[in-house]
Amino acid sequence: MGRIIVANRRGHQVVEWETTDTEESRATIAEAEQILREARAAGCAISKKVDGVHVLDRGAFDPKAEEYQIIAPIAGG
Repeated sequence: MGRIIVANRRGHQVVEWETTDTEESRATIAEAEQILREARAAGCAISKKVDGVHVLDRGAFDPKAEEYQIIAPIAGG
């Protein structure tokens, strides 16, 4: 099972998906991929868990990844 954790002002949102080949899992994977695409377009940083450690990720969405995290940019002044 994979998941995306989206950090935001209200805490965080979690989206999870299974990698089984069912219509439901394909739809959830498409949703997760869209979330990452929109986050990147909005300037968010994306990290992916690799060997137990989160690393910045700029690659294509990998539905077999254990976990992604989306971190919104911090506005300063």
